[in-house]
Amino acid sequence: MTLLRVSGLGKSFGGVKAVDGIDFELAAGELLALIGPNGAGKSTTFNMLNGQLRADSGSILFDDQELIGQPPRSIWRLGIGRTFQIAETFSSFTVIENVQMALLSAARLQWSLHTHAAEFDVTNAMHLLDQVGMKDQAARPCADLAYSDIKRVELAIALAHGPRLLLMDEPTAGMAPHERHELMALVKKLATDKQMAVLFTEHSMDVVFAHADRMIVLARGRLIAQGLPHVIRDDPKVQEVYFGTGSTFELKHTGSSDLQASHSTAKGVDTILAVKDLSAWYGSAQAIFKVNLTVRRGEVVGLMGRNGAGKSTTMKTIMGLMSRSEGCVDFLGENIARWPTHKIAASGLGFVPEDRRIFTDLTVLENLETGRRSSRRWPDGSAAPLWTTASLFELFPNLGEMPQRLGGKMSGGEQQMLTVARTLMGNPYLVLLDEPSEGVAPLIVEQMAHMILTLKAQGVSILLSEQNVHFASLVCDRAYVLEKGEICYSSSMQDLIGNDEIRRQYLSM
Repeated sequence: MTLLRVSGLGKSFGGVKAVDGIDFELAAGELLALIGPNGAGKSTTFNMLNGQLRADSGSILFDDQELIGQPPRSIWRLGIGRTFQIAETFSSFTVIENVQMALLSAARLQWSLHTHAAEFDVTNAMHLLDQVGMKDQAARPCADLAYSDIKRVELAIALAHGPRLLLMDEPTAGMAPHERHELMALVKKLATDKQMAVLFTEHSMDVVFAHADRMIVLARGRLIAQGLPHVIRDDPKVQEVYFGTGSTFELKHTGSSDLQASHSTAKGVDTILAVKDLSAWYGSAQAIFKVNLTVRRGEVVGLMGRNGAGKSTTMKTIMGLMSRSEGCVDFLGENIARWPTHKIAASGLGFVPEDRRIFTDLTVLENLETGRRSSRRWPDGSAAPLWTTASLFELFPNLGEMPQRLGGKMSGGEQQMLTVARTLMGNPYLVLLDEPSEGVAPLIVEQMAHMILTLKAQGVSILLSEQNVHFASLVCDRAYVLEKGEICYSSSMQDLIGNDEIRRQYLSM
């Protein structure tokens, strides 16, 4: 039974057609993947489907009822759930309290003065958390969760009112490979058992090809292909605009051989960062334990590990963003472990967080200007790399095409590039780069790899947190592996790639 019919759907922002007259259908019990390069119009399509944006043209029929013109709350009441590209929860609430809030709303009791929220429908809330693998963390505040676990909580919230149609915007972003497949296998089972239709966007092609029943492909707002996964896989136009130059479309093969050929060893041996016995806590819970690592000038060092292993926490601690920490962080001969974050950034240590913190109400150029700092010199007196808007637009041509675009009107991948570019405007000696390949199209992953190698060639150092092992192998010289907040293995990147036992044990490969 066809549950959703979209016809002639269009939306423009100024003179830019974000979605240009697309048509597709979705049946009950079907998983339909909506893919395309960053900026193709995927999130805009989602936002029109659930009423966050009003379409300029076309029709959206859900069970023969027109959705255009209805507010999100009414669309939600009709039985349409939604998860978002950047997950949002009530960070000060516990995991179960977040789900209980959704259950209260589904029961229309969110404003009731006679309902004790903390005791409401605990059984159903725990059942939903058990389905998404978060039952054991029900009592934890969401602020303490890894990003991949927040995505799981968000899914439980979306399922709380028993939707007939579930919209999932990059549902597996931030998850390890086995976690991605576990989650989507769960979603597929729910879709089959409950005859729930699922429309999802995803940049992890191994997930898409393993779980989607059909696929539709957008590029520059237009539908360029639709059909069964094996048909889309072999479509030359889709390969050109989305998949990039990889010889296959499995995640492990994303990239191109010319990147590997250009990967060279680090220039120089001067240690620019030395972390000694670094520990940090979230409240009373210790997250990392006596971490030791070094980064040399012109070197790319990978910080590898499963979700929740402590990679992002290590970076936040180096940047002075943790309220409680111990140990030494030697940066260019200064112990910066007790410095405030703004002073650390001013000293030439850049940080690109995983969650793309840009100013959504500023343009691309204005965002870049917020990061501008004066030129720098290395301790030996030689000039450090100097970045300008012109050189950054050359490095990121996508940004050069939209200098006046508001940050809030950009796709996730474009925001990722803008976050990196804004950090480079500070002319850092060392960049902490947290999951740069997460949630971006395969073609953009290639561009990110080229960007890292360009920085490396100019003498900039990078500490890279990354789960995509193949991506890390293209750019990293050395790697440290974290497990439960401790460094459990370190070697050259080449040795790590060749050590199947370590990869299976600590990277879930």
